[in-house]
Amino acid sequence: MDWASVFLGAFIGIAGVFGIAAVALYPRVRSKYLLWTAARVLCFAVMAVMVLPMGLPDTVLPLETRLIIGEVALALGAACTGPFLATYIEPRIRLGRFRRHLGWIFILGVLAAAATWIGSYFPAAHQMHDLLLLVVTYLLAVGLYVALRAGSRVARYQAVAWMPLIAIGFVAFSYEFLTRDSLPYWPYIVIVGLVLDFIVTATGFADGFLQIKQERDRAVASVMAAEQMTQTDPLTNIANRRGLEQHFERNGRDRPAGIALIDCDHFKRINDSFGHDMGDRVLVALAQSLKGDDLFVARLGGEEFILLIYSDDWQSKAEAARRRMTQAVRVEVPELQHTVTASAGLTAIAPTDTLSCAMKRADQALYAAKEAGRNRSLALTEFRSDNTPLTAVA
Repeated sequence: MDWASVFLGAFIGIAGVFGIAAVALYPRVRSKYLLWTAARVLCFAVMAVMVLPMGLPDTVLPLETRLIIGEVALALGAACTGPFLATYIEPRIRLGRFRRHLGWIFILGVLAAAATWIGSYFPAAHQMHDLLLLVVTYLLAVGLYVALRAGSRVARYQAVAWMPLIAIGFVAFSYEFLTRDSLPYWPYIVIVGLVLDFIVTATGFADGFLQIKQERDRAVASVMAAEQMTQTDPLTNIANRRGLEQHFERNGRDRPAGIALIDCDHFKRINDSFGHDMGDRVLVALAQSLKGDDLFVARLGGEEFILLIYSDDWQSKAEAARRRMTQAVRVEVPELQHTVTASAGLTAIAPTDTLSCAMKRADQALYAAKEAGRNRSLALTEFRSDNTPLTAVA
């Protein structure tokens, strides 16, 4: 087995998966660091193919040409690292001038690539290449350090991913600058460092996406909670007028069969005689007693409640709910030496009815129930075209 080819193939495979994943994620995430990641991966993959002996045969490209292209790709890959980190570190992290310094890395890397390209004509340019990449390595290390001090979460991952490469960079470029010769086995050492880089950076991406999802979920939950608060009566913890309207609109196809408007009889006497705290306890007991199967309960305000009834026997369900109110107060507020009763106005809901239209009819029925002596339900069952009642059934 040719282990050298396996080594190169494994690196190209890891680099390919990482780079393709970054490009595939960009349309969904729209973060520039993913594009800089893909550019880095491409440059380093080209470098590996060019500088490793098993990459391309001499019949395709002469060795000297391959080495030049490989070092140019290395310099461009290092150049992309600066803007990658500048766009990857969280915007809330204050880097000051160091975020601009990370942008300079790209310029210095491009200059290093140009110095390599003209090094075949002017040998002194090779030293300029090494010097520029030393500065790039220094700026990258400083940028990481500043980001870590500022509390960047992504910088923690990149510190693990890049510290081996930074150390290799300082050693290799210093060695080449001083000796004008390449560090032995540097391509293999760099590629091992890049594998660690790709794996740890991908882990950082996954952690970042998870953080974004959690933040988004928390934001959605907060919006939903706020919306729920605007639709809920704070005293009784049932729907308010807005919650009733929202429920009716959301369930337009599943329309209730009937509606009941229920008012506690002589509630003002309770507040006047026993105080508003006692009155509030009574309202809570009344609201809880109205809950039941096929019923949606809301408080319109004061001592007035409304039921949407999703059952064919809507009249009997409404009357049963009204009767529960007296017993509920007797059990939940035993110190109230006063029998609490309620009156209810009922009406069927036609397919063409709006909520407002049905409530107006229920209110007419409620008024009739109070006029008839209170403590009873009264249903309007037939109507003229202008919604005025023809018949009322107690």
